Amino acid sequence: MTRQEAFELLGVNGVELAEMLGIKPSAVYQWPENKIPLAREYQVRDLANGKKPLRPKTSKGVAV
Repeated sequence: MTRQEAFELLGVNGVELAEMLGIKPSAVYQWPENKIPLAREYQVRDLANGKKPLRPKTSKGVAV
């Protein structure tokens, strides 16, 4: 899945997608344009299917 396909699938922009995933917008824009990381693709597909994505926690309780 490309970054643009992820945006279109959810009808959002990079900032909104980052918020949905619990990450910083800069992280979304660092993804390669032609292929987003596989773990993020699964999260995007879960969001598209109406599910909340799993968010791993760090020791500070912040999603990575």
